[in-house]
Amino acid sequence: MNSESKSFSLTGLVALVVILIVVSIIAYLLSSIEGFLAGVIVIFIGFLISFFRDDLKRVLGLSTQQKTPTPVAEAEEDPLEKLDKMIILDMDKKIAKERQSIAKTIAKYNDKPKKKQKLGFEIVEKATALLALLDQAKSQGIQSGKPDLVAHYEQIIVEIEGIREKYRQ
Repeated sequence: MNSESKSFSLTGLVALVVILIVVSIIAYLLSSIEGFLAGVIVIFIGFLISFFRDDLKRVLGLSTQQKTPTPVAEAEEDPLEKLDKMIILDMDKKIAKERQSIAKTIAKYNDKPKKKQKLGFEIVEKATALLALLDQAKSQGIQSGKPDLVAHYEQIIVEIEGIREKYRQ
């Protein structure tokens, strides 16, 4: 045990006596109702006082410990926000993968003139699939309330629509 819990404090003794006097007065006033009922109520009040003992000490200025506020950084993040972030990151990965795939197909299109029609059709298919994915990501950005993300997806959509129109023949 530490030395603070064993030390004697006159203000603590006075506060304890005042609390006991208040509880005794309440017990006397309730004794006209019923002896047993008054005893139960007084015991309940004593339980409440012991339960909030640290708070009462702090209010009376008898406690050396201060209640430390919890830092904002340690606060738990909403599980729905975590899920939204995971969904957006997953969609971003898929979008990046599809854009790379389209870029590789465009490189093949430029290198192989004999297969231009087939590769052009493949580029249009991939661009259409990517547009559907971008539309989903855009709606997810709208739902999560992130306008900068929606604007980013809009720019990509314009770029992909331009590619799709260029290779549609």
